[in-house]
Amino acid sequence: MTFLEAILLGILQGLTEFLPVSSSGHLVLAQQFLGLKEPLVFFDVMLHVGTLAAVLVAYRDAIGRLVIGGLSALGDSQLWRHPSTTLNACPELRFIWLILLGSIPTGVIAVVFKTQLESFFEEVHLVSVMLILTGAILQLPRFRREKVDTLEDAPQNLKTWHAPLIGIAQGCAITPGISRSGTTISLALFLGIPAKTAAEYSFLLSIPAILGAVALKVRDVGDTTIPLYIVGGGMLASFIVGYIALRFLLVVLNRGKFSLFSYYCIALGVVSLLIALIQ
Repeated sequence: MTFLEAILLGILQGLTEFLPVSSSGHLVLAQQFLGLKEPLVFFDVMLHVGTLAAVLVAYRDAIGRLVIGGLSALGDSQLWRHPSTTLNACPELRFIWLILLGSIPTGVIAVVFKTQLESFFEEVHLVSVMLILTGAILQLPRFRREKVDTLEDAPQNLKTWHAPLIGIAQGCAITPGISRSGTTISLALFLGIPAKTAAEYSFLLSIPAILGAVALKVRDVGDTTIPLYIVGGGMLASFIVGYIALRFLLVVLNRGKFSLFSYYCIALGVVSLLIALIQ
């Protein structure tokens, strides 16, 4: 892999990580197009670190609010005597708890099916089908009967039982071709969670998931054949472009156009599947 190829893949990762079109799916197709035959799971994870940094910067105020509010609540003696009451009284601590709760099924899926999921990075046919499935998932919010305000700030609409469901959706999105942001946000919108809360929960939920993926791949650092300066260039590109893409996605959510990305995913999936079948 050359430095230019790493930058291009980093740009692709940044564009597609937050837009609901599956960054891993695009990465697999791009690697196939560029003729990169070696497995690049580690490089893919490192690009996700770049977009993780974009999340931390974009949501720095929300993260700071959660940390300060959570630490304050932990110092309350009532927390240990009446945990459920304290959680309901402190929205920051409750949001943290929901992130942890949603991370559990994601972690279980990642650990149990790690080997099988990594093998999918070499299956272009499967990735193409998963892109088509992502397109179908993005239409899910349109089937909700009750109208939900687009950017209404109502975190209380996020129920405790929502968290594990969204966590399972995030775990399934480890499969390349399934969009993590598209799946989690679509499900949240379908469950009646306002778009602003759905996006915030989805992106903050990605933090422990990405950190977990990096932890699982740390041992591969010494075995990777890609020079670290090339990996670093890709990460920087994914961070810069990812931050811009995240801001753009929030605008799209504000305008209620989230499901429009489904047509792109279906079209790309069909075209890439036909090309793969012909080759």
